[in-house]
Amino acid sequence: MTMPSKRGLLLSAISGALALQSVAPATAQTGLVLEVVRVTAQKREQSLQEVPVSVTAFTADVIDRARIDNFTDYAVKTPNVGFQQQGSNADTRFSIRGVTNVGGQASSVGVYVDEVNVTPNVVLTGASRTSDISLLDIERIEVLRGPQGTFFGRNTMGGAINITTVKPDTGESYGEVTLEAGEDDYFRVRGSGNVAISDTLALRGAAYYDEEDGFIDNKGPAGAGNAQENEGARLALRWLPNNDITADFTASYSNMEQDHQAAVPTGMLGEIPSQVVSDGGFLFPIFGLELWPLQDVAFFPDNYTDIATDMKRQQENETLTFTANVEVDLGAVTLTSVTGYIDNEFSLGGDGDASVVPAFFVGRDSDMSAFSQEFRLSSNGEGEFNWMIGAIYSDDEVNSTDISTHLASDPYLALWDVLGILEFGLPGDIGDIIANGPTGISVGNFEDVDRGSETTSYAVFTDVTWNFADSWSLGAGLRYTYDEVDYYEVTRPTLTIPVADIRADKDFDDISPRLNLSWLPSDELTVYASVSKGYKVGGFNPNQDLVDLFFEEETGWNYELGLKTALWDNRVQINSAIFYFDWDDLQSRGQDVRTQRQVVVNAESASTQGLELEMTALLCEGLTLGLGYGYLDAEFDTFREAVDTNGNVFDASGNTIPLAPEHSFNASLDYSLALGEGEAYARVDYSYLDNQFTSVDNTPAREIDSYDLWNARIGYDAEHWGAQAFVENLLDEEYSSGTENLETFYTGMQRTVGRGRWAGVRLNVRF
Repeated sequence: MTMPSKRGLLLSAISGALALQSVAPATAQTGLVLEVVRVTAQKREQSLQEVPVSVTAFTADVIDRARIDNFTDYAVKTPNVGFQQQGSNADTRFSIRGVTNVGGQASSVGVYVDEVNVTPNVVLTGASRTSDISLLDIERIEVLRGPQGTFFGRNTMGGAINITTVKPDTGESYGEVTLEAGEDDYFRVRGSGNVAISDTLALRGAAYYDEEDGFIDNKGPAGAGNAQENEGARLALRWLPNNDITADFTASYSNMEQDHQAAVPTGMLGEIPSQVVSDGGFLFPIFGLELWPLQDVAFFPDNYTDIATDMKRQQENETLTFTANVEVDLGAVTLTSVTGYIDNEFSLGGDGDASVVPAFFVGRDSDMSAFSQEFRLSSNGEGEFNWMIGAIYSDDEVNSTDISTHLASDPYLALWDVLGILEFGLPGDIGDIIANGPTGISVGNFEDVDRGSETTSYAVFTDVTWNFADSWSLGAGLRYTYDEVDYYEVTRPTLTIPVADIRADKDFDDISPRLNLSWLPSDELTVYASVSKGYKVGGFNPNQDLVDLFFEEETGWNYELGLKTALWDNRVQINSAIFYFDWDDLQSRGQDVRTQRQVVVNAESASTQGLELEMTALLCEGLTLGLGYGYLDAEFDTFREAVDTNGNVFDASGNTIPLAPEHSFNASLDYSLALGEGEAYARVDYSYLDNQFTSVDNTPAREIDSYDLWNARIGYDAEHWGAQAFVENLLDEEYSSGTENLETFYTGMQRTVGRGRWAGVRLNVRF
């Protein structure tokens, strides 16, 4: 389906929904009405239709029936969300309204689980290892668009994802076990149980295990594709010592293991290899080396499933999280304490050349820990003034070790050294290389470095809503943030990177205000206008000569106008928003081609503008239609000294910001019917994501083409059991969802690819 027809479908559906309002009196006695969705976007429970924020919310029923298991499952169902994956859930990069982590040590979108930020600062890779862990026992997911600094804090420039888990129930004990099986030898078991220990104490547990062979076939000696094995658990305790205190304590664990990433070769070589490889795939005859062993499998886009490597490339991503949320009702006010601790250990090791040649080994290890403590005091009830005041302390620390090694059998070493010295003045003597051949100075570590950073943050914040008339309210918020960033890097002797022992620190601070005016003339209509500021902390670059050691914080102002309406006796809901985001000092990532180190520079200015439009319609009893559309125009206004992936400095002014699809569209049709002692249902989901660039230079080689996905499922739910059959990517779309490029990839840039048509079944047993 082309985009013009998608727009036509959307406009026709909305026009039809508006026309339905005229027949409301004739249908007023049907008793049909859409569910009221409650959200906590402003740290208190409100109706989705009343909160003055652009929000896409997923309830527990939708999460279950649509089989939403991870970030990408709900991202494609949310307008103006862009993303790319580097072949695994441990490396997902995403944006909201074009505001993305183009570079820097911090995420541009916060991900909160039970009010605790699980995506603290990262180290120059552009991705958080904890943003896309498996969703387990989830009550609600809220995707909030626009800066959320007042309520959620720093590093929420583009928005925040607010995930709420199911809490223990003191009323009764129950449990559920879910089994799934599918193609590619996929198997999953999930279980959850609630134990009501007493009227004041309850315990809830949930756990999962899954494994699969994956859909990538390794034709090389390594034999391993993208097989996965994942496991996790959560244990939650709720204590109600009296009517005024609610205390929730949670411990969560997840571990994701995967062989190769879901990526295939393209044959598009990096800058240095491309200078020495001819069109026929042969090296220039230097040192007697002639054959360049590039191609053992077809290149993308002729290939979406095959790789060929001589050794495995395995990764493990282990995360442990503790949260404590205590609310004390003091009568007119409520005191809230939110404590969080997260620890993540990530490791990757194995093949670094993406070919059958025993040439290059990579090893990546990182350890991240983060602690946060927040206190809030807020008013109770809905009086003339609703207010909140609070403070938060957080400490994020990341330490990593990167080691990569050329093997003696690498046939490319001599050429790398000669060209490197001629181009970049790398250490070594050309005469020695010529005399000693390809095993001269080249065998050994290409990179051997420890680096890390610690960000200590202090913030105070307040927000006040004044209900100054029957249908009018004015909201104002303010957050002051002070960040202390410490950085270190220790580089041991290598072939290309100078020895270094660097330790530095820098302070950043910011004042982020918010102003909102809302008009609610009836229960069916909300109109709001808002202005808010976002802030993202600055940081440090690795030791190199390409750019400065420091990069500055980035800030942005968001201007937004929104409308939420209910029609046809609340059988149709239409929510829309238009926005303009003015961005200063955007942190943008490039790469030093000599050392493969990622660096960050600040763009002078950028902007994004667009709209979101969502509709939910209860067409008849049991039949619900959902539609969502996002339009986005995101570009660098002024960026005169951008750095590309080959270390070239260029003018990127006017270029499109990475991960900013111009159009995004989604639709769902859900039908349920009472049958026997239960309910039968069928659901179809469709999503479209427009073209996205993955690099600042907007090169077509790094562009993700648009793609469409259809998912279908049919099932039956009764009191004690349920079953579902599902098909993902129903039309077997061949698509890419990301790119990755290193000079050491001897088969060229790697393209992350999506799974083709895939089917499975699910069985639920409840007790």
